[in-house]
Amino acid sequence: NPLQRYRRMPVSNDHSQLAGHIQAAKHLLHGVMFLDREGNILSVNNQFAQKLGFAPDNFEPKTIFQVNPHFNFLSWKKLWEEMLEKGQVSLETEHLTANSETIPVGLQLKKLMADGKTYCQANLNTGLTESDEDIYLASFCLDNLQEHIIWAEPDGSIFYANRAVRKMLGYTQSAFLNLNLTDICHSLSAENRQRQWEKLKSKKWLQTETLLLTNTGQLIPTELSRHHMNFHGREYEAIVAKDLRQQRKREDLMVLSFHALDQASEMIYWLEPDGRFYYCNDTFLEKTGYEKSDIENKTLMDLMPDVTPEVFNTNWQTLRSTRFINTERNLICKNGSTIPVEGTVTLIKLGTQEYTCTTLRDITKHLERQANLQKLYDEKEALNLQLQEENIILKEEIEIKQDLNNIISRSPNYKPVLRQIGQVADTDATVLILGETGTGKELVANAIYRLSSRSQQPWVKVNCSALPENLIESELFGHEKGAFTGAFQKKTGRFETAHKGTIFLDEIGEIPLELQSKLLRVLQEGEFQRLGGTSTIRVDVRVIAATNRKLEERVEQGLFREDLYYRLNVFPIYNIPLRERKDDIPLLVRHFIEKYNHRLGRRIEEIPQPVMKELMEYEYPGNVRELENLIERAIILSPGKQLGNHFQFKKTKTGRKKTFIGMEEMQRRHILDALRRTQGKVTGKGGAAELLKMKDKTLYSRMSKLGIGRNDFLK
Repeated sequence: NPLQRYRRMPVSNDHSQLAGHIQAAKHLLHGVMFLDREGNILSVNNQFAQKLGFAPDNFEPKTIFQVNPHFNFLSWKKLWEEMLEKGQVSLETEHLTANSETIPVGLQLKKLMADGKTYCQANLNTGLTESDEDIYLASFCLDNLQEHIIWAEPDGSIFYANRAVRKMLGYTQSAFLNLNLTDICHSLSAENRQRQWEKLKSKKWLQTETLLLTNTGQLIPTELSRHHMNFHGREYEAIVAKDLRQQRKREDLMVLSFHALDQASEMIYWLEPDGRFYYCNDTFLEKTGYEKSDIENKTLMDLMPDVTPEVFNTNWQTLRSTRFINTERNLICKNGSTIPVEGTVTLIKLGTQEYTCTTLRDITKHLERQANLQKLYDEKEALNLQLQEENIILKEEIEIKQDLNNIISRSPNYKPVLRQIGQVADTDATVLILGETGTGKELVANAIYRLSSRSQQPWVKVNCSALPENLIESELFGHEKGAFTGAFQKKTGRFETAHKGTIFLDEIGEIPLELQSKLLRVLQEGEFQRLGGTSTIRVDVRVIAATNRKLEERVEQGLFREDLYYRLNVFPIYNIPLRERKDDIPLLVRHFIEKYNHRLGRRIEEIPQPVMKELMEYEYPGNVRELENLIERAIILSPGKQLGNHFQFKKTKTGRKKTFIGMEEMQRRHILDALRRTQGKVTGKGGAAELLKMKDKTLYSRMSKLGIGRNDFLK
């Protein structure tokens, strides 16, 4: 009977290929013996043991020579080599029984490859049909399926469990076969088992959910597909168990996701291809005043009059190629009022069905702030119309409005920067201010701080390039007494000082790579440890960073962490250079004249037209800071009330030297860039020679000629 119990000779390595063959042989109807090259008996199935009169669990012979009186080492070696050559060998011989009698047997020796080694599978020829081999293969395949399969008898005794279910529940083969279904099914008693069996006999198939118990006591939610089977007059239960842990986790995640969506401060909704609402969160309903039942009967076109069916279909087609678009609309509420909103629309595919997911923000306050900024801008425009193009005469002291904390501008090109400042100021979002040296990045940071809700809290500035590498961690995060040589007392770091307020990290691109992970933890988790400390300190700090570096290039060069860059780059603001806002130059010149008249004790009142023209034509590689230095020097050198032309400009009016790079300098820069990308590795896998597609000796020769060392890329 191929379904009989098998509990003898457990294999030590439950997952080896040889163990799989031995396991499968237990279901065959003929005797099978497994041997190695030296004639050692590795395993026999029950049929082989019974054929020779041995008890299934007590097969005594250890070698083929104890079983077959006609075999010796030389004859076995000859048979082995013949089997290796032909693949299998058949012969008629005799075997010794448990009573030391000889019986004639037909023997088939088959070559067996398992676990990278060669073995012999010796089959007793019993005259059975090829269906015996089919049972062997079926049993072998069953044990290697990914599905979890258990066979049990009517009383719940387990007589087969494949490898997948044994692995899931943590049992060895021999241990599992000593169990009953009541041992592994949580809350299943013998009485319940009997009722289950009677119901299964009646229905022939049942599907139930239960908790399976592992050998460590863990409960696994499982769906059981139970089948009633009758084989040669005997009844069995075949169980296919499905692990529900991932499914339950996905269900829990779905519930948590909807909870998070409903708690979000943004308005979120999903639309079907015809514009009907598929889902909207609680914030959307609260802002608009609708009920869910109201939304079920409406389309987006009902709530946004400026979105016609044609516009909606056009946007949908655009989303198929771009995946997302930005939108700014007016949303009609239930009471007829409108809310100005802006947000992002993305296309989502679930199987073959398409949806759009829209996230909207109420920008009423942002528009009010923008209107106020526009009003300030218009006031400055009206004031600047008084400036005469031929000659600027300083007839009286003019109060230069310094809104947004000393930011002086009337240029339309600078308007987007001011708008961004207003948009982000009242949030706690991390801001990254980019721009060339001298553009006034610190003024932008200070304006964001002054307009924020934290303006009455600490404002802490840190110039990362001015701090020594060995002290920057202590400055930012503090240290405990004795943390390093010279640490005679505990020091509070800048982040602790800025608690509840704002910290400005200037020249963030210069922060050492080994310290960036600690800074990332503060940005993500709001916590850190002092240098030399063990306790975790939590802070509530708004971070504003600035740099004149191209952080993307430093990320590619391995000098700046990519995850830190993305964490800082939440709301980037590019502070444009002075050459892109030249209509601000007269206003800035007047401001600097007033500043240095007071500081230097001078009374410059007039700016001749040629002087202003000269200042307007220059392109200022040093930006506003360079303009300020030029005005200060000119005031010092101007003896009267008129500003003299005492400027020291660069060699060209563009602010940049017009030079042509030679071939050797080009090669030098290219090699240094390759060394930078490979962190100074010249040869071998991933080295600069491989990157440049040059031979190692050729690259070394070229570096020597150009005077390049392997570490020069650090300079």
